[in-house]
Amino acid sequence: MDRLRYILLITVAFSCQQIVFAQKNNSVSELNEVDKKINESIYVSTNANSFLTGETLYYKIFCIDKSAKTASVFSKIAYVQLVDNTKKTVFTHKLFLDKATGNGDFFIPTTLETGSYKLIGYTNWMLNKSAQEYFSADIYILNPYKENPSTNTVSYNAVSSEAIQNSNISFDIKNKSYNTRDLIDLNIKSNSEEFTKGNYTLSVRKSDGYLVQNKATFSNTEGQSGEITGSNFLLPELRGEIITGKITSENADIKNKKVALSVVGKDSDLKIAKTDDQGKFYFILEKENPNSNIIVQVLETGKENYAIEIDKQKDVDFSNLTFPTVQFNSDFKQNITDRLISTQVENAYYDVKKDSLLPPAPSIPFFGLASEEFKLDDFTRFPNIEETITEILKGVYYRKYDNEYTIHVYDYNENYESALPAMILVDGLILENLNEFFAFTPKSISKVNVVRGIYYYGSKSYNGIVSFTTKNGDYDTKLKGKFIVRPEILRPQVKKNYFSPDYADNKNARIPDYRHQLLWQPNIDLSKTTNSKFYASDVAGKYEVTLEGFSASGKPVFIKDFIEIKEKTSN
Repeated sequence: MDRLRYILLITVAFSCQQIVFAQKNNSVSELNEVDKKINESIYVSTNANSFLTGETLYYKIFCIDKSAKTASVFSKIAYVQLVDNTKKTVFTHKLFLDKATGNGDFFIPTTLETGSYKLIGYTNWMLNKSAQEYFSADIYILNPYKENPSTNTVSYNAVSSEAIQNSNISFDIKNKSYNTRDLIDLNIKSNSEEFTKGNYTLSVRKSDGYLVQNKATFSNTEGQSGEITGSNFLLPELRGEIITGKITSENADIKNKKVALSVVGKDSDLKIAKTDDQGKFYFILEKENPNSNIIVQVLETGKENYAIEIDKQKDVDFSNLTFPTVQFNSDFKQNITDRLISTQVENAYYDVKKDSLLPPAPSIPFFGLASEEFKLDDFTRFPNIEETITEILKGVYYRKYDNEYTIHVYDYNENYESALPAMILVDGLILENLNEFFAFTPKSISKVNVVRGIYYYGSKSYNGIVSFTTKNGDYDTKLKGKFIVRPEILRPQVKKNYFSPDYADNKNARIPDYRHQLLWQPNIDLSKTTNSKFYASDVAGKYEVTLEGFSASGKPVFIKDFIEIKEKTSN
């Protein structure tokens, strides 16, 4: 599939709608032709569809190419929302997709009301169509602190305890009965390469009989998608997250103006864009960066004449959502009490059972590896920026004229001096007025990277780069005005390793273990390993083991089996 060709088609189609308003119908037609190629859909797998406040909803998102019936190669970003029965959003998560999948979690707070909720999944491209095209699953949340469950009017239903099998992939559970805190060895076997190379999530959770576990169907991953309507098109996020906005001015031209976006921190990022005829700009962040310290500024002389506005995330129309009647198992009252006690105990020991955040992959700065790096602790420390530049930074010098500081970089040919300014960065933030930086203490700076020669980045040219990195990655400018903004932009979810106790030694022997969720593995790769080892908790009962996902050819997979955890008898 020629992905680049589709990107070009999208770009052309999007440009058509900006040329003249009269061409709107043509651009819609062209986008619908593109949509036949980018015919993607979302499916979200969850660890359960009923929760108490204080528990955690775990989910994994799959992006599916409905035409090819495989993982989608297009969108790199997907979104998950939880919506309550008043159509208000509880949370919105943004996820970078890896091999068309991503995963996250949400701790359910006691501020939520008892009731039905919807879990919604979509991509930016899908927002061009109606909400019926998005993924939707029913979630029920019960808050025993706000409402007595016995006062609810409910209908009762039995939870199915039958195992669900698949001839192509199945569980190999040699022992289905364990004692508390036993090591459980769970194997998955497949007799088909197509299913071995699939993408799955594995969950082991206590069967509480709380709410009927009706899994959402896969019907939304089949067939053709609805057509695009309207003129405010959203581009698919093919390379990363798209952040857009515009500049305005009462007395200055807004066309072809430079705007910079900085993700300020140790793992910084920088993008420079040029505005179009209407003053609009857009940035694409290819790297997954959860840092919320973002600064957008105009890079022009007379910048005080401009104001920046960042586009907000498009509101999703949930007006047609319907919420089902809740169905409880007849044993739900006692099970709610048991789960409530377990949840309170687990949350009381949260500090020793934390999930660990996965650090982002080491990133190469946009200027690559060609810079000369100066780690300041390798040199004598100087009390001010002036001496630090003069004594340590080879090929860099500063000037002070009319009480204004500037920093310059010598070309490789030191007899040549370009009229272009150098790009000066601190933690990824471009500085054009350097006076406040020269009052900064160099003790807080860990390293400086210097790039010589003419450097073209985005729509601007510079004579070299000097990039300062502070020890804490927390540099903040005092510059204020409408030309520089710190927008609240939805950031991607941080990847985690989910906590799982290890009872091989006695380190955790005295810590209570009231987990109802014994295992949540969002990324099962059967081509690398077919078994998962984990420990039972102190909670006896029947546990549901589920594997859910898609084969390499896009066939849906959902298999289920059960294991029993028994109280350990004393000798």
